[in-house]
Amino acid sequence: MTDDIRQSREPEEAISSGDDLLFSEEELLEEDLFLEEENTQQSGKQGGAGSRSGSTGRRTGTSGKTGSSGRGNRRRKKGVKKSAGSTSRSSSRGRKRRRMTRSDYIHLAILAVILLMFLSAVIRLIIWNIGEDSGYDPNADTSEFDTEPQDYIQPMDASLLEGHEDDGITTIVTLGNSPFSDERGSTGLAEMIAQKCDAVVYNCAFPDSYLSMKYQEYSDSYPQDALSLYLVTASLCGGDFTLMEHAAGLVEDTEGTREALNTLKSVDFSTVDMIVIMYDLSDYKDDRPVMDENNDINLLTWNGALNASIGLIKQTYPYIRIVVLSPSYGQYTDENGNLINADTEDLGNGTLPDYILHEIDVAMANGVSILDNYYGSVTENQAEECLTDGYHLNEAGRERIARRFAEKIFLIQNE
Repeated sequence: MTDDIRQSREPEEAISSGDDLLFSEEELLEEDLFLEEENTQQSGKQGGAGSRSGSTGRRTGTSGKTGSSGRGNRRRKKGVKKSAGSTSRSSSRGRKRRRMTRSDYIHLAILAVILLMFLSAVIRLIIWNIGEDSGYDPNADTSEFDTEPQDYIQPMDASLLEGHEDDGITTIVTLGNSPFSDERGSTGLAEMIAQKCDAVVYNCAFPDSYLSMKYQEYSDSYPQDALSLYLVTASLCGGDFTLMEHAAGLVEDTEGTREALNTLKSVDFSTVDMIVIMYDLSDYKDDRPVMDENNDINLLTWNGALNASIGLIKQTYPYIRIVVLSPSYGQYTDENGNLINADTEDLGNGTLPDYILHEIDVAMANGVSILDNYYGSVTENQAEECLTDGYHLNEAGRERIARRFAEKIFLIQNE
């Protein structure tokens, strides 16, 4: 009987040994326990069968052996089925308990690096959005760093003063238009110059006038021509104010024109030390020509009228120093409601800076001083603070020009 059991186990063990790689130790132990229980039950049955079939002898033993072999086959099938189920459960537990491999750690490291890079980018973006205080002051005056003013300072030639008696009083006559004529009181440009330079100043600027003439010959249809720079210069140099008196009654601002004319007529030019000339952007605004290449004293041009006027003053009063002040920055609204920026708009004869550059050329060619107010006194950066309606100087603007005039011409440093 023991041999039968041993024989029936041998194929099963062979199967088990063949499937070593498929089953774990735990599963094999479970199978052994199951087989031991089966053997115990079979031993009991075989003992009873031996008492009943003692007469049959070897045939019964053979039958028992055959029965034992059949049961062994059934046990092997059950064992295989149970082992397959155990393998499935063991495999599931194996998957749950799988250890992390090197590739898993590499993947986690790469993920960590990506997260760090993302966080770094987010932090940098936040810092960039917050920014830093650069110390920039939008209200600071930076005009001196934008464009260097093109001043030309020409001292008075001492030889021209020989024979002229100095009365010890600095006397200045101002010619031009709105920069001087808009305000004639204590806050006007002429009075500010007088205060800063300790001088007597005669304000002879005519409102709504131009540096150049509009027509070749004077006509009552356009009386402003009688108040242009050259005809004013001709009147003061010749001592004849007839044409100006006639035109004063025809212009729109009769009161302001007559006040300026009466002041001009009262001046004793033998005592005058300096004539200061300043016009705003009116010639540019009216699209007056800048120059005539064939005639440098063409009175219809900006250059020609200034050139002819300086020449006549120097010829008549050689002892008088002439100083030209350029227009300041300006812009205005035209009749169609369009904002015209004189710095960039060319109306046909150049931008306002073009007019100023030609004005500087004329002054230098005649050996007289010129101060560049466009880039030196009231620039685009100071427009809101120093200008009304785009180009007329207010008190702050006049203060800047008067202060710079005193510093550059009289070398007076104002605090």
